[in-house]
Amino acid sequence: MALNKEEIKESKAGLAANIIGAIAFLALGICLITLDAGFIARIIYSFSILGLGILFICFGMYYMIKYFFNHEYVRITSYGFTMGVILVIIGAVFIINADVVSSFIDALICLIGVVFGAVMLQQSFALFHIQRGSWFISLLLGLATIAASIYILLTPLKIFNGELLPSVYLIVVGGFSLFSLLLMVIGLNDHKKDSDRIFKRNMEESPLGSKQKVDESIFEDEPVFNDVEEKVTEPKEGSDDLFEE
Repeated sequence: MALNKEEIKESKAGLAANIIGAIAFLALGICLITLDAGFIARIIYSFSILGLGILFICFGMYYMIKYFFNHEYVRITSYGFTMGVILVIIGAVFIINADVVSSFIDALICLIGVVFGAVMLQQSFALFHIQRGSWFISLLLGLATIAASIYILLTPLKIFNGELLPSVYLIVVGGFSLFSLLLMVIGLNDHKKDSDRIFKRNMEESPLGSKQKVDESIFEDEPVFNDVEEKVTEPKEGSDDLFEE
């Protein structure tokens, strides 16, 4: 099966979100183990919900402004303004009722872990599509991440109580995510190299490539032959040259 360089397209926004989220999980898990868990919990409960609310409001305002600037109101099926209003309301609720929402922060982190696992599964499918043997590793990492996230979600364990298992869970999820992303990057680079090599080989073997070589030979310098005409000089009348050997 011929490989196509355009089969897999990279998303820079998704890549950045994946890296930032994975590093955040790693840093949070390490801080919970090495630092005072109570101090970390106070920071998370105090500022994470506030930051999340501001983020929702910013996205909502973006959708609302884009709705008018892109003239989306001319399309009946466009609901960008409605989505923006909903996001702004959710963000405002998060900020106003931060104490209530913060009680669900542990469940939210587990749900984010499930999302990381789903991303790893998608990466494994992409690697399988471009025929990379590392797809099976990403598949196992994704399944393990989803299973661990559901287990933490369904148990009475709290992420910020200073217990070892939730902290290890954060570190493992962040590490798995970065490792799966690394496998994806390596697979894409190998895929592009194989595509370039196959493309060049096909161009050389195709009739078009042969025709191009023949056409190029037309412009090569042709050998130059110097035709030197020998002048035969006839002896003049009465000359003794006729008798010379």
